[in-house]
Amino acid sequence: MYSFKSKKTVFVIIDLIGLVLSFVVSMGIRFLLLNEIFGNVSPSGTYRNNLALSLGVYFLYSIVRKYISIENLSNREIIIDTTQQQTIFVLLISIITRVFPQVFMPSLSLMGVFYVISIAIISGLRILYRCYCVRRLSNSDKNTKLNRYTDTQHVYIIGAKSIGLYGGYETFLMNLLQQHSGNVHIKYHIANKANGQGSMELNKVPGTVSINDIEFNYYGVHCFMVSVPEWAGSAQAIFYDLKALKWVCDHIEKNHIPHPTVYILACRIGPFEGRYARSIRKSGGQLIQNPDGHENWRKKWSLPVRIYWKISERFAVRNADLIVCDSKRIEEYIQEEYDSYHPNTAYIPYGSDVAGATLKDDDPKYVNWLADHNLHDRKFIISVGRFVPENNHVLMIREFMKSDIDMDYAILTTENSALAAEIQQKLNYKSDPRIKFVGTVYDAELLAKIRENAAAYIHGHEVGGTNPSLLESMGKTKVNLLLDVEFNREVAENAALYWTKEAGSLAGLLNSLDSIDSEDYGKRAKQRMRDAYSWKSVADKYEEIFSI
Repeated sequence: MYSFKSKKTVFVIIDLIGLVLSFVVSMGIRFLLLNEIFGNVSPSGTYRNNLALSLGVYFLYSIVRKYISIENLSNREIIIDTTQQQTIFVLLISIITRVFPQVFMPSLSLMGVFYVISIAIISGLRILYRCYCVRRLSNSDKNTKLNRYTDTQHVYIIGAKSIGLYGGYETFLMNLLQQHSGNVHIKYHIANKANGQGSMELNKVPGTVSINDIEFNYYGVHCFMVSVPEWAGSAQAIFYDLKALKWVCDHIEKNHIPHPTVYILACRIGPFEGRYARSIRKSGGQLIQNPDGHENWRKKWSLPVRIYWKISERFAVRNADLIVCDSKRIEEYIQEEYDSYHPNTAYIPYGSDVAGATLKDDDPKYVNWLADHNLHDRKFIISVGRFVPENNHVLMIREFMKSDIDMDYAILTTENSALAAEIQQKLNYKSDPRIKFVGTVYDAELLAKIRENAAAYIHGHEVGGTNPSLLESMGKTKVNLLLDVEFNREVAENAALYWTKEAGSLAGLLNSLDSIDSEDYGKRAKQRMRDAYSWKSVADKYEEIFSI
């Protein structure tokens, strides 16, 4: 916990001082400047009564009102809170003076001046007290911020569709939970999509135990389901994140969760986060945001949606206490694009596991998977990722069909019948028996074995920061063929081969696979992952930023 915290008694005294000063200044303005306009309608005794009434009501109101740790608020939030409080306070005084006009003769002009002046003076005094508290806090021992041996840090993660699903955030989430599986000092609460595309399927993910219709347990992790209106189409993601964030804030308040951390993956609900961000800070917590990549670049979005993504990103950066970027390029972009907000950023990449697969070559899981899809050991090339336009499945399939390689192309991806029909219409890929859509693999051990024994991995992702699927492949697959974009080069450097969107570029690489020293590239890839993308170091960094 904090070694220094603001005190409610000091907060109340500051407010009372501000109230007296506001009343004195208001009286001065009323008598010296506004007398000729409004006239002196009340005797001095009435004003003394009004001041006594104001101090008494304000004192009682301050005691009853829930205290907010002022060091957790921004200056803007302090002004908003003061305005709300003074509005309620002035309304209460107005009601009392109307009920007892013989004792408290009302003066509307004085009340109006007092309302404006009190907001300015009380806000100013509160901001000064906040500065004092923050200075004291920064000078205290940072190691006392959180006692990891006695306190539990509650971490809420929003934005991944569901545990076990393919996707960058989903892969990150699974690995983070695995790394922290024995960490008794962090309690995770994970949002999962209950319906629609990418929804959670409990019966397909080992380790899930249902608690009720909404909540379930996954190896000790508390998870909750969020339903979305399926008619909303691509806007489902906005409803999903927004409903999940509301559920989180309700859970924090209902269970009196101290200093929670709320981590939002992607910037889908930036314009709607403000009130929830204030609620989280009032509980002593923090809001962390992961902007992913350039979401407004994705081909699947129409122009209006891309404009919304850009606006939402701006609001998300402004609302967050910390922006976590998984790519150095993305961090540079956030700092430059939103310099006026002075964003607090941290670079934490995704991780990669370089250990060998636990399954043997003759393990029934692996052998049966090969047989089910008519594949042969080490005679297949893979790609892994969501079936969306920006992952360039059309281009990769077209280039593979142009190649002469005597191997199969196993495409591990989520179902997207519309895009599959489009590819069939454009390429007639079903005429090439080497190309096989093999669905998804939820078993982590089996997927690791598939990656390890694949002859090569083709990566066509072009939008976003560091892609977890690429990191996993770099840690397992020897030869990695990557689309030549800055994000992929930042990850792999000289440990992979690159292709462009020019016709024949990828096909040429595929035709030359036999001449490539796969052992050398495999060693380079694993070393690159050890040097820069260790899952343990990633998890340690997250534990540090989650702890407040």
